[in-house]
Amino acid sequence: MSSSGLQRRRGAGKSSTPKPRTSDSFDEDRTANSGVGPASSENHHKIGYDSRDIEDRDTNLKIPLLTLMEEVLLIGLKDKEGYLSFWNDNISYTLRGCILLELAFRNKITLVNDPARRRFELSDRLVEVIDSEPTGEVLLDEALKIMKGDESNLSVTNWIDLLSGETWNLMKINYQLKQVRERLAKGLVDKGILRTERKNFFLFDMATHPVADKLSKEFIKNRILNLLVQRSVDLDAVANDQFPKDTSYRYLRSISLVCGAYAANVLENVLLSLNYDKRDQAFARADELLNDFSEYPFNLRQNQSPLGVGLNLGQEVNDEIEKSSASELQLELIAAVLSVFARMDSIL
Repeated sequence: MSSSGLQRRRGAGKSSTPKPRTSDSFDEDRTANSGVGPASSENHHKIGYDSRDIEDRDTNLKIPLLTLMEEVLLIGLKDKEGYLSFWNDNISYTLRGCILLELAFRNKITLVNDPARRRFELSDRLVEVIDSEPTGEVLLDEALKIMKGDESNLSVTNWIDLLSGETWNLMKINYQLKQVRERLAKGLVDKGILRTERKNFFLFDMATHPVADKLSKEFIKNRILNLLVQRSVDLDAVANDQFPKDTSYRYLRSISLVCGAYAANVLENVLLSLNYDKRDQAFARADELLNDFSEYPFNLRQNQSPLGVGLNLGQEVNDEIEKSSASELQLELIAAVLSVFARMDSIL
């Protein structure tokens, strides 16, 4: 295991007495000029993180504490055991797609502005880097560096394949992002969400990462359930210090989270609290969202969902797009990644 691959934060700093998790204290940590801000877990451990790692240089963007990849991984992890299902073949590929989504939400990548692109499927359209400044998230920065260093513009599908190591091109085999799950878990440990333990699996020992801050996982579950089972989606009602009300692209981020969890076969972990009928309806709604947002323009149908849930979502997304600085090319890129998720079973 590469030591450089697990290097996550810039360094240690002064420790301080841990405080309760409130939005005010979290905002103070994020706006600190330098140094390390405190965060707390259920065990009251002092967790160090660099405030610069969760801020974006573009002051118009409000980035949540957790990336899309971290949220999908956290949903998939067993709370007490601290590892993913051994039979899940989809999550690795999905996490690479989430990396592209996260870079798009941070205005780092977009589709190549070529009028001829419309002749091709969304997933076959070419990607380019528009801002190579580091984000502070190691996996994102590594992927961004790889994409910037490639002289040819590759398609959305090509990049997900290459970052996953699914390629026969020996010249680009070094593009594969390795140990992604472990590095994401280490990042969640740094942020105080997980803790690290070692568990014996008969013939070998393996590092596991049980959930240390269960409230953080509940925040994510509540946001997903709000999209899947409520008649009217209200993200204000489930806003918190990790995903505040002023988060940029919060509706598109939440939809991408649902689609990513659905494609990665971890959505069921969120729906266990529902009865059978509600669970079936939630899966059907997730499939509906994936179909609606895996094409561009998005299918923002108003009050037309046959399931009778999320009737205001189309209007909320439309308002968000109008208020944001997102270009049509970036929105196309989001739809392109979701279109790859939509045909995941035929790819793997």
